[in-house]
Amino acid sequence: MLEHVRAVEGLAVAMAKQAQVMGLDVDVELVSVGALLHDIGRCKTQGLDHAPVGADLLRQPPPWPEPVCRVVETHTGAGLVPDEAEAAGLPARDYVPRSLEERIVAHADNLFTGTKRLTVDEVVAKYERKGLGAAGKRIVDLHEALCRELGCDVEGLEPVDRERA
Repeated sequence: MLEHVRAVEGLAVAMAKQAQVMGLDVDVELVSVGALLHDIGRCKTQGLDHAPVGADLLRQPPPWPEPVCRVVETHTGAGLVPDEAEAAGLPARDYVPRSLEERIVAHADNLFTGTKRLTVDEVVAKYERKGLGAAGKRIVDLHEALCRELGCDVEGLEPVDRERA
């Protein structure tokens, strides 16, 4: 688990630094902290609900800042709208990553299974095998949007090693 969150953090920070190069307003520390905490809900559950469970844990007193909670809450795939969330057995909330930081962490997580780096095509194929083609399409849309905003193919970014940086 620790290796996975470190891998996700490395790629997410690389994306955030690229966003800065492109002149975008991005909070690199929020990306880093959000990436390191994105799977905190897995201490309670291994299901899809780990994202809202993790966010709810972080909202307990003393609460973490809401932007960190939103990164954790919205990191799964390319998000769910309230109707989709409810159909999946989750609280009917908006789980769509909207801020640049939320979208970066969600997509960095999409591109890893454990510590194995995946291509977007591999991610989409995984979703299609599960009968989740619409969710796969949203991941492609997220990927393409981030590539445009960051001015590069994010699949080609090398993760940042924060211990060596």
